[in-house]
Amino acid sequence: MMLANDLKTYYDEVRRYLDCPKDEQDRLLLSVNKQVIELQVDNPNLDYDGNVEFLGEPESLAASLMERLSPDVIQKFRKRKRHLRMSAIVCIAAIVIVLSTVLIYTTSIQFKSDLTEENTIIIDDGETFPEVEDTLVDTETLIKEIS
Repeated sequence: MMLANDLKTYYDEVRRYLDCPKDEQDRLLLSVNKQVIELQVDNPNLDYDGNVEFLGEPESLAASLMERLSPDVIQKFRKRKRHLRMSAIVCIAAIVIVLSTVLIYTTSIQFKSDLTEENTIIIDDGETFPEVEDTLVDTETLIKEIS
């Protein structure tokens, strides 16, 4: 059981270096696992280190597995990966622009609002105010007084 766990960890490491679709990774690693099983049948006492010695380092095994793939498969996968990255970058940029615009707008609204404060004091001492008609002065009378 220990060998199976160690091999799974090894295969996960190989998978990190495989630049191809997941189904292709599965197919390639299945063929590697078949080779390991055949090796185990021929050498039942072979341990994990012996398997790694047979398979090589994860990075070099991944490179040799990638050579088995069609260039079209690799190219389509890389193109799709690049497209997804660009889409993510565009989405993030759009979110940053929208948030910046909202921030600038709300900040400018706060600075545009002119607050004016008016105080009105009303003192009621019980007197009544004269009527407006009583306070109006005849313009002719006013002119005579001035001259």
